[in-house]
Parts: sequence; structure tokens; C-alpha cells
Amino acid sequence: MVKLSRLFWAVILLLQAFVGLAQEKEVLIDSVQSVTSDEALIEAIEAVEAAVNESAPKKSTSAIRGLGSSAHVSDITINDADTVHLYDTSFRGLHLLDSVVGKYSIFMTGENHTYTESNARLWLKMIKYLHANAGVRNIMFEYGFSYGYLVNEYLQTGDSTLFSSIDQFAYDEYSSVIKDLKDFNDSLPETQKLYFAALDIERGVYPIVKLLDRLLPPQSLYMDDSLYVDVQSLRSLASYNDFQLDKEDDPENQSGGGFMFKTGSSLRLLHHNFVRNEAKFKDYLGANFDLFKRVIVSNYNALHQWEEYEENNTVQEYIFREDYMYRRFLEEKLMHPGNWFGQFGRCHTTQELQTNNSCEWFVFNSLANRIKHTKGGVYADQVMTLTMVYDDDRNFGADKIYAEIMLDKYFYAMPERSLYLVDIRRDSALNAAYGNDFNYLILNTKKERGTAYSYLNAAADNSNSDKMKITFGARFQHINLSNLNKRFSEEGGNELFSMDKSAAEIGFLTTDGKFKNATAIGFWFPEDVQILANTYRLKGFYVSSYYMLEMLKENSWLDVFPGIGLGYSKLKLNTEERYNGTLLLEDGFLGETKLTQYVNDAFTLDATFMVELNLGWFMLGYQTGYCFDASNKLWKSNKTHLNLSPEVSLGGYYQTLKLGVNF
Repeated sequence: MVKLSRLFWAVILLLQAFVGLAQEKEVLIDSVQSVTSDEALIEAIEAVEAAVNESAPKKSTSAIRGLGSSAHVSDITINDADTVHLYDTSFRGLHLLDSVVGKYSIFMTGENHTYTESNARLWLKMIKYLHANAGVRNIMFEYGFSYGYLVNEYLQTGDSTLFSSIDQFAYDEYSSVIKDLKDFNDSLPETQKLYFAALDIERGVYPIVKLLDRLLPPQSLYMDDSLYVDVQSLRSLASYNDFQLDKEDDPENQSGGGFMFKTGSSLRLLHHNFVRNEAKFKDYLGANFDLFKRVIVSNYNALHQWEEYEENNTVQEYIFREDYMYRRFLEEKLMHPGNWFGQFGRCHTTQELQTNNSCEWFVFNSLANRIKHTKGGVYADQVMTLTMVYDDDRNFGADKIYAEIMLDKYFYAMPERSLYLVDIRRDSALNAAYGNDFNYLILNTKKERGTAYSYLNAAADNSNSDKMKITFGARFQHINLSNLNKRFSEEGGNELFSMDKSAAEIGFLTTDGKFKNATAIGFWFPEDVQILANTYRLKGFYVSSYYMLEMLKENSWLDVFPGIGLGYSKLKLNTEERYNGTLLLEDGFLGETKLTQYVNDAFTLDATFMVELNLGWFMLGYQTGYCFDASNKLWKSNKTHLNLSPEVSLGGYYQTLKLGVNF
């Protein structure tokens, strides 16, 4: 069966090619030979033929490199050797960067934080590659100052207790990578060792407590009585947090459970008391005073300011944070000259002003943008950004829907569970869409989220046509039975049929990439009407098939999709004409009852809209729409339309409430 989504987009490409032919434009692909509109037309026709013949591009394992020499950028074949190998020591797949990294001094990769396994491995791979090929010795990352300090200390000292804290505060996948970085850093000469700088606001309180506790002198050192409660409380809080985090790591450990201390409230008291007794803390802390003060005063004040913005849902929240990270970068760059690399959330890595990117941040200057436009132009040509694009997360850029189409040809050609580097300049469409923001795209078909986001993995595979929902629902529809009721009234009936019908429905919904295919089968609840001694029962069923476009692909908990449908409906009017004491030839077989059935059926066209809330295995849904009766509206008897029968349309406005199970 032809996949309609591929056929649809193939036809769109064909129409675009005709427009291009009429305008006699050329599509330029960097230094690659230009592709004329005639060639684009041929490619579009071939795409339509491929869709009709069910021969969409397959995952390739051939040895032809896609972007190196092909004159047609749409004819992409990606070799396994062209992909980035995350779990070995080679730099395969990063070869496109070899000739250009020497032109830059600041490198940034963008990620979606939920894919922690592949993100962490790419982070490690990029650090090693840029260390070897671009002289990068300084690493910036999206954590608060205290956590960055602990990581730096661990890499330099190898203190196992420090790693235990790092492991507790970070994603599991990043903790594992930091261990690998320790081994890598140990292997480097002293002049080439790595320095780590966390640029973000202190958004997590546990690392703050851990660092402050580490800066305290030995317990035996004398302290002024006014400091005793604060210092001992800090030591206690650090130990308590370790205990609680260890319990979280070991669900079988049910010990404790007595007191529940609040780290944020305890830090707030420590902050206030430090300000009141700063001179005494200076005498007590000695050489560690300046660092202690920075964390509990400057960094704490920034955290408090950001929390106030966040709690009040203000725009200042993200403007303040981005400016904070930028100023922290300038501070670190001044103290640690040389080349830098960092991996951040994708929205922090756009090079130009954003009017509305995938984070819904408006008129937004990202960290990368601020660095690039530093006063005086010192970094104007020094910033390279590469953003990660996941097969099931392409929701970024100015035209999010078009991004799906532009990137399909690459993802179709990629091996499963791989990463592939795309030079945006070699694809005119990608260059027009993303060339101002990024230098390269890193395409990722590893769809698994990390352990902290494992609940999203069920929705991660967009090619999962075997994924299915079974739904049970109640449908309410208005059916215009006024002509039928008029006939009944004329015959002396005191009861009339309700025109607001209800039905019990069962449905099936499957996923095919960005599209949903749904089938619904419903049975109208029967209704009886009496005319004299005769009973008339109205009942029926419907079957509908819908094809819908998923609008919120990045959300696993909420599905919103409009669609169109084709259906078949049937109403049956059964009559029971009872024997009234006089046996007539036309009465029933034994004279007691005569049964007659009239049928009104229709083919319908639907315009529909569906919203579904996914709660783990369960789903709550609401569907609304209008179905159009496209058939003869007369009743039939013995498969023949009765010309004098009252017309009834089976179309109308409907609503359906659903409860379902996700598989």
C-alpha cells in the first residue's frame, strides 16, 4: 500500500520543480556543480514515481559518500564510515571539520537535553576531537558554578568522594563520560590538560552545599561562637544531602525517613548570617574566604533573582540567564585564554537574533549570539556552532514544518542509530533556513532518551507504524430526522425519534511518522417509537477511517491533530406489525406478526479534529468534526430506493469522548 505522506510531499516537490522551471532559477550548492531547474524537475518526477511504487529511499550501507562528490544533493547515500562513531577512539564522521576548525576559536554544539546518552557521548567525542585538531583546552558547560568547580577538582585530583557527589548531581550518562574524561585528561601532558568552567546560574542547591562544606576548615579549628550554628549546620546539611541522594540511588534502602530538612531554606539562613558576620567568617575561612563569599553571596544572589523571575513567569527569566552565562564566559575567557568548546541546549547556540525559535523565546540573543557580537568584534568570525537534530525532534528554526521535508532525504539515507554531520552550505535549502544560525547540523537517528527521560522512549520512534492505541468512546451526533418524524406525526404517532443520537464506539489509531491513521466503529443506541399497535425501532452503525497530521510532535503527553476521513453509515428502521385478530394474507407467516426493515445508508466525508492526553499507558481524548452525507438520502427496501420515502441525511456535527490504552 502506498504511503500517502510520502506521496503527498513528493507531489509538493513536483509542483515546486515546475515553479522553478518557469522561473529558470538555479539552486547553488556551495562549490558543488549547480543543479538546474530541469534537473530538479526530473528529481521531483522520480520522487513521485518512487512514492507510487513504494520505493522510498532505504537505509543505506553502501560505500558511496553522499556529500563529497555528488552533483545532486538529493541523491544522498550515507556510508557507515561517514557517520560519527560515539563509542570508539576514532574521529570518523567528523572529517568535514578537518579543514575548517583552524579558522575558529570558540565551538558550540546544541542538544535536546532529553537524549542524554548520545549527547554525553558526542560531548566526549567533540572534546577529544577539538583538543587534537583545534587546540581546545577549555570546556564550558551548562551547569552552575559549584558543580563545575567540583568537576574541575575531580579531573585534577581524582578524589573518589568528589566523583560520588558529581554522580549524584548529574545525569547518569554524563557521570560515566566524566570518568572517561578523567582518564583522557590524565594521559595529557601538563600543558595540554583540560580546564572546565560551568557558566550557568546556580539552579541546583545541592552542589552549592557540597562546595561550601568542602571549603570549611577542619573541625578542630577554633571559630567564634556566633559562627557555630551556621558552620555546624552546613556540615550537617552536606552529610544529610549525601544520605538522601544515596537513598534515591538505592530504592531498596529504606533506612532513615525521620527528619526532612530543606536545603533551600537552610542556605537562605546561611546567606543572611554570612552577610551579618562576614568579618568573622573571613578570619575563620582564611584562604578559602573569597571563594566561599562568591558562592554564598554573588552566586546566591543571582540564583535568588532568577528564581523570582521564574516564579512570576516573567520574560526577564530567560533574558537574565542568557546574559549571566555570557558575562561568565567573558570572565573565564579572560582568566583562561585559548580556544573553547561547550555543549548547551540548542536554543543557546543560535548565532543571530531569534524572533521565535523552538524554545518560544522572542527577540532573543542567545549565548552564542552574544559571544559572536561581543563589543569590538573580537569574536565576530571566531564562533562555530553545530546543532544536533534528532530524527524525531526536528522542531526548530523559522519554518518547523518545512524542516521535516528538507531533512527527510538525509534521515532516509542514514544507518540506524547513527550520527551524521551535514555542512549546511552544501545544501541551498538548509543554508537558506539555518545558515545564519549554525555552521553544521549533526543528524541523529539514535532515538532513545536517557534514563532520566525513559518515560519518553515509548514515543521516540516515529517510524513505528506498529504503535497503536485502542480507544473506547461515546459519540454524540445530530442527525436531521425531521422528515421522518413528520411522516410519523402524519400517521398519528405521538412519539417521535430524537435527532440527537448517541453511540458506543471502539477505535484503533496507528502512527506512521508524523501522520496518524485512525479507524472508528460505532453502534447507535436503538430507539423505539409506537404508532397504535405497531413498534418502530431505529438503530444502526458507522465505520470511519481518518488520516490526520500530528501538530505537537515534540510532546509525548499531548497529541493534537486535524484530519480528514471517509466513512460508511447505516440506519435501520425495523417495524413490527402485530396481528389484530383478523387474519389477512399480508399478515405474518402464522398471522401473529409481520416484520419489515427499511435501510438508509450513506458514504460520508469527514473534517475532524482530535486532542489526546497521554497518561502513561492510558489516554483521554476528545474528537469533534462534521461529516457530509454524499449519498442518496431516500430510504431503501429490498435494496431499492423508495421515491416517496422521507429524505434523511446521515451527516452532521459530532463529538466523541474517548478513553484508551497506549501500546
